[in-house]
Amino acid sequence: MQSTNEADFFTEYGEASRYQIHEVVGKGSYGVVGAAVDTHNGEKVAIKKINDVFEHVSDATRILREIKLLRLLRHPDIVEIRHIMLPPSRREFKDIYVVFELMESDLHHVIKANDDLTPEHHQFFLYQLLRAMKYIHTANVFHRDLKPKNILANADCKLKVCDFGLARVSFDDAPSAIFWTDYVATRWYRAPELCGSFFSKYTPAIDIWSIGCIFAEMLSGKPLFPGKNVVHQLDLMTDLLGTPPPETISRIRNEKAKRYLNGMRKKPPIPFSQKFPDADPLALHLLERLLAFDPKDRPSAEEALGHPYFKGLANVDREPSTQPISKLEFEFERRKLTKDDVRELIYREILEYHPQMLQEYLRGGEQTSFLYPSGVDRFKRQFAHLEEPLVKGERKTPILRAHASLPRERVIVQKDEAHEGVSDDHATSGSPSKTQLGEGSEQVQETESGINRPNSSARSLLKSASISGSQCVVVKERKENAEESILEQAEEAAEELIQKVASLA
Repeated sequence: MQSTNEADFFTEYGEASRYQIHEVVGKGSYGVVGAAVDTHNGEKVAIKKINDVFEHVSDATRILREIKLLRLLRHPDIVEIRHIMLPPSRREFKDIYVVFELMESDLHHVIKANDDLTPEHHQFFLYQLLRAMKYIHTANVFHRDLKPKNILANADCKLKVCDFGLARVSFDDAPSAIFWTDYVATRWYRAPELCGSFFSKYTPAIDIWSIGCIFAEMLSGKPLFPGKNVVHQLDLMTDLLGTPPPETISRIRNEKAKRYLNGMRKKPPIPFSQKFPDADPLALHLLERLLAFDPKDRPSAEEALGHPYFKGLANVDREPSTQPISKLEFEFERRKLTKDDVRELIYREILEYHPQMLQEYLRGGEQTSFLYPSGVDRFKRQFAHLEEPLVKGERKTPILRAHASLPRERVIVQKDEAHEGVSDDHATSGSPSKTQLGEGSEQVQETESGINRPNSSARSLLKSASISGSQCVVVKERKENAEESILEQAEEAAEELIQKVASLA
């Protein structure tokens, strides 16, 4: 128990007393996520403790990139960092505590748990995704890892894009070879030009393709292109879209991919009305454009928002846009960083949430030996206390999954759901994570796994005020088929092995 003087000291600064952590809801190699309450306003938040941030410079740089982008990209359809705790020492801190708004679920679970999504839901979900992309792309940012698990969802059908660990800012003079070398996104939602290094310069169309795949998954309830490897992925794409025309193939820079497509038997496209027989014809017309094989044939997010499918919902002129992000913000991408360099840059980002300390910093105050009145020590004690049952094997709160990137908050579930199935996705982005609920594979940077279940109360995705006449989207419980669960785990293990091999190449 802290003394009265200590409590007063922290209360005066305002950080440690502000957030009361209730439960640990996620654990992985990065650290833990706790569900908490902001005692100033009663808001539920998620606090992510990221351990040993600077153990690997590449991971620390990814964290820096993500917290910087989430500060610069402020939009209703993008997850928001509420606060970052001030570390006690500018030069020696190892952990960071990031406070996010708490979301109830993600689109992966919504699709999986609801087989009766209405056309209104399809429309409103896609509208929000494209609105977010319009804003992100006007900032010259490519997300590069859009998938249902990276789209958080609330009970009012509100979606928010998260997980910017693989995102990049595009500058015209950035060498594409440097800009894209570390691309390791989830294959199922990866654009064809990323499967075969088709074109010399990638464009925002890579995100548009991913949104098309997500939209198709909303319509059918299952992934559109669940490829087992790159070749299988291309086969699935061409099975639906047909063999690309010669002029598209001729522009492919990857000779192996070019030869493979030239040698492929000619496939006619399958009509989308046949693939999605119950879908709105306008929805399918837009989907065909989003899933154009050639990136130049895909619409921009703004053009897609102007499609007749959104008549009465979207107002293209009203949807927010922003200015391109300054090169100065990402100058660090152009040089080789040491651990101390990244620590200083992350510290500078943290100060954006502490205006008074930022002013001191900008005035040139060193204060390297002074321990700031930080709430971090109190947070350490709170997390340590809550993690004790996990260490002893007495897990009181089922761990939902390894949170592989900063904004992967979740709410708590009850014990009777802890045995439910394992998630079936593959590679992901962001901070390093362990697979299978944090066990092993610490060095596999782009994988995730774990249990992904909703709060077991009668939570439902209620109709939004923006959806007229929509039914409730109930988060229903479904027992996973045992064989399917085994297959999913096997596929996950295979994907993990593929990623390991790729990292050695």
